[in-house]
Amino acid sequence: MTQWTPKLTNVKGADGTVGTGHYVETGGVITFTAQIVAKKETIAANTAGFGLTLPKPAKAGVRYAFSLSLDGRQADSGVWTGEAMCFVGSAGKQLDRLRVTGTSNGAALQTIGYLYGDLEGAKEAEIITVTGSYPVA
Repeated sequence: MTQWTPKLTNVKGADGTVGTGHYVETGGVITFTAQIVAKKETIAANTAGFGLTLPKPAKAGVRYAFSLSLDGRQADSGVWTGEAMCFVGSAGKQLDRLRVTGTSNGAALQTIGYLYGDLEGAKEAEIITVTGSYPVA
């Protein structure tokens, strides 16, 4: 496995997160796991919410969806599931949206646009984990 450092995209101001990731490339397909830990408060630049860098660009022109989990750690209880998406119109260099199920609207997916970090006395308040596979460009 090869290590890489995933980073959030579409961040307003300072990024208070730390990323770790591993991937394997076999036969033109990347299989990866990325983890983002919120150490400080982090806010998305707009309502599109956070995106995430990929280890290598994905083949453009196709929509990809990956598994995502959000662990509230000390700030909240529970782990939420959702998806990370790379849209059809994307250049394939990053995941365009990170979304999890919400508590309203029939558990519809909601964009992740705010991470508490160390606010309210929490340490490593949220952990986002994304896993999946995609063909390289």
